[in-house]
Amino acid sequence: MTSFQAQVIQNIPANRLVALAGIGSVENREYDKIYLKKSELGWIPDFVTSVDLEEGQEVEVVIKNNPIWNVEAAQRLPAGTLVMCDEEGRVKSYNPSQGNHVGYTTHEVEAGEVVSIVRKYGNMPQNQAEIMSFVTQSKESYSDLTVNELKQKLDEKGVEYKKNATKKELIELLEGD
Repeated sequence: MTSFQAQVIQNIPANRLVALAGIGSVENREYDKIYLKKSELGWIPDFVTSVDLEEGQEVEVVIKNNPIWNVEAAQRLPAGTLVMCDEEGRVKSYNPSQGNHVGYTTHEVEAGEVVSIVRKYGNMPQNQAEIMSFVTQSKESYSDLTVNELKQKLDEKGVEYKKNATKKELIELLEGD
């Protein structure tokens, strides 16, 4: 376990994903100081907060190396759903075209509830070229599935679809088109 001091540059509610604020994020940046902000859509977060953080607040960040994070859900999420960060530092169903997944849910929750996620390590795309390769691989694998298998995957991700949807429509929903 390790810890360090950091300054919060925006209000961050409890149970949200948090990122280190980059050089362009802070006006009059002090180079010997670490800054925190809400993680954004598709980012791989650095931390999760269990308490409300206020802009300007100095906080002690304690790294416990816990593989389970408790994060607010942006939408209904079934158990076992791959999740990614949304625009507000919450988790939502993973969509390869929007960035990286950060883990998977351990139980079902409704939007606004806190869900435990098992953090994902390794084998995540880290740049646009890798993401495009990952998306291409995903598209190829869906065509081999049956309509019922595609519907099951959509159910797992909490994505709604028409009962009489075609295989092509189901694949488009899975790919986020």
